[in-house]
Amino acid sequence: MDGGLITFLAPLSLLLGAGLFVIGLFSFLDMHFFKSRSAERAALAGGLALILLAELLLAANGMRFLNGQRSDLLECRLEAETELPNERHKSSTAIHARILRCMEGFGYEWTTAQRRCREEPISTNPFCYLPKRLFDRAVTKLQMMAE
Repeated sequence: MDGGLITFLAPLSLLLGAGLFVIGLFSFLDMHFFKSRSAERAALAGGLALILLAELLLAANGMRFLNGQRSDLLECRLEAETELPNERHKSSTAIHARILRCMEGFGYEWTTAQRRCREEPISTNPFCYLPKRLFDRAVTKLQMMAE
C-alpha cells in the first residue's frame, strides 16, 4: 500500500475505531447510543478491530521489512563497489565479504534457507538475508513467501 495512503487511512481508522470503542464501553455504564445491545457490542468489537488495523498500518509503514532490506542491500553494494572499484566486474570474494559485513551492520544475517536464495546464493540477492529482530524476521519471511 502506498505510504501516502497509509498516512491518511491510519489516523482516520484510529479515530473512528476509538469512537466506536468508547460508544461500546458507554453501554456498560447504561449510556446507550444504539437501540440494541447487539449493536453496541458490535460497535465495541468493530472499534477494537479498527484500532488494531490502524496499529498494523502504522507499524507496516514505519518498519520497512523486505523493501527496506532491498534498499539496505543496494546501499551496501554501492558502498562495496565504491571502495573496491577494481573488483567490480569480477566474481570477487572481497566484494561479497564487504557486502555481508555491511548487511550485518544493518541488522541482517546471511541465510540460504529461502528457496530463492538457494537458486542464486550471492551476496546481492535480498532473499539471502533475514533481519535479526524476531518480529521483523517473521514479517519478512511472510513477504518472501508471498513474492
